[in-house]
Amino acid sequence: MTLLQLRKRTMTLAGTVLTVYLIFHMLTNLSFFSAPAFEHFYEVYNQAWIRWPVLALVLIALFIHVKAAVAIRIKNSQARQVGYKKHDKLHIPAPLVTLSIILLLIFILVHIGQTLMLDTSQVRQAMLDWFSSAWMLLFYLAGLVILAMHLLHSLVNVLQTLGVSSNMHRLSISAAVVILTAGFASVPVYIWMTA
Repeated sequence: MTLLQLRKRTMTLAGTVLTVYLIFHMLTNLSFFSAPAFEHFYEVYNQAWIRWPVLALVLIALFIHVKAAVAIRIKNSQARQVGYKKHDKLHIPAPLVTLSIILLLIFILVHIGQTLMLDTSQVRQAMLDWFSSAWMLLFYLAGLVILAMHLLHSLVNVLQTLGVSSNMHRLSISAAVVILTAGFASVPVYIWMTA
C-alpha cells in the first residue's frame, strides 16, 4: 500500500467517524421538538464521562481528516502540473473547493466553540437564544449548505474508491444528505419562525 492510499484510507476512516457523529447529532437535535426528551438527553450526555470523550473523539477525527486531506491535495497538485482539458461533469475550480473546505472548518470550529461556552443545564434555552437571531440562522444554514456539498462529494468519491458508482447509489447518497441537512435545519428554522 502506498503512502497516498494510506492517507486516503485514514481520511475515509476519520470521515466515517465524523459522519456517524453527524447522524447522531442530528437525531439528538430533533428531540428539541419534545422538550422533556431533549432536556433528559442533554442531562445524561453532558455528564463529564460522556461529553468530553465524545468531543475528544470528534476533534481527533477532525484533525486526522483535515491533515490527511491537506496532504492528499498537496500531493495531487504536485503530481499534475497541467489541468485536465475535458471534464466529464461540472468542474468546480480548485480554489473554490479549497475555500469551501476552509469555510466548513471555520463553521465546525465556531459551532464547537459555542457548545463549549454554553451552560450545560440550559442547552434548550441557548438554542432558542441563538436561532432567534437572523444572523445566526443564516450562518448556520450557510454552514449546512457547505457541509451538504462536502458530504455529497466525499461520499460519492468513497463509493467510487470502493468500486461502486451506479446512479442508484448516488441517488441514495443524495437522499441521505438531503434528509440529514433538513434534519439539522428544521430546529433552527422552527425556532426563528416561532420566535
